[in-house]
Amino acid sequence: MATLTPVAVTLPKDKVPTKKNVRDIIGTFLTEEWPSVDPETLTVSYHASFANAHCPVERPKPATGTPTDTLKVFIKFHTDAGGSLEIFKPLAPTRHEEALFSYEYGRTGLGAKVYGFFETQDGTLGRVEEFLDARNMEPEDVENSVIRADVAKGLARFHVLETSLEKKTVESYYEAVINGLGGLPQDGQVEGTWGKRRRGKTGWCIHDVQFMNVMVKNDAKKLESKVTLIDFEFVMQNYRAFDIGGHFMQKMFKWFDEENRIASCRKYTEEEKRHFCDEYARQWNKLTGDTDTGDQVFQESEYGYLLAITFDIHNMLCFMDAQGDKDPLNLLGLNKLFDEFVAQYSKLNLQLEYRDL
Repeated sequence: MATLTPVAVTLPKDKVPTKKNVRDIIGTFLTEEWPSVDPETLTVSYHASFANAHCPVERPKPATGTPTDTLKVFIKFHTDAGGSLEIFKPLAPTRHEEALFSYEYGRTGLGAKVYGFFETQDGTLGRVEEFLDARNMEPEDVENSVIRADVAKGLARFHVLETSLEKKTVESYYEAVINGLGGLPQDGQVEGTWGKRRRGKTGWCIHDVQFMNVMVKNDAKKLESKVTLIDFEFVMQNYRAFDIGGHFMQKMFKWFDEENRIASCRKYTEEEKRHFCDEYARQWNKLTGDTDTGDQVFQESEYGYLLAITFDIHNMLCFMDAQGDKDPLNLLGLNKLFDEFVAQYSKLNLQLEYRDL
């Protein structure tokens, strides 16, 4: 099902699909009932972002009998090949690789099932997925110990996922960052210090761990995780602490809020971080046979926090430059990221080590 399938659809010039476009795309993969649905009866909600667009689609329930095909699906359109993040293109998955990764992730039961990967006649790529009865996670959600533990276990499972993606070296990520940013001291400084202190363990990292990319299920079954992870455009090998520290940092931000990019709730407490790291270590050990401790994961995450901030600063600067963006809310968010970097850098006493690099 992860094979690229041509569909007999041409999107309008603005790339916003018509209801007939949507029906025909879905009907290519769900062939029992969707092909005969009247497009005008569909409920479609289209949303565009920097690099992708998506729309949930719902058809009416049949007047009689039990539906054969699912009533609601999710379509993701790839409207851009990665925006301005040129330095990561050699490392990040291609659109086809990302679709295959999503398919493999869905088959584990951890994520949404992928029904098919398509290319329209105008060259637009996308995929049709299971619609998740879930909402985007809010920063306050991780103050709930059950949800916090499920995010920790979900990241551990993700990091050790068996996948067909090529494992490129962790070092290649940092070479790309340093070369791509002109050898700025900040980036080599963090990685150099990490090398002196501790390397940490590696795995498949999402990198973009902002809370919009974690879904909280509305009606999770008993013993089922309450969360699932989405959006894998930047999946690469990296230190697992990158995602863990990044998750802690992202509790302070709501990047798509119209009034303030900085969340109004409190930061992650150390007690909550240690609970998260304990749950993560238990899950990691269960899957790998290792004997990691929560304290070990916590210490790694303190450095991962810095790595994740540099990733977000770089991405924001690329986005704002490409879009000519001068939104004061984004500028405030960028300043907050920088302040967090300086505070964490000082907390870890890295200033003295920089002079030795």
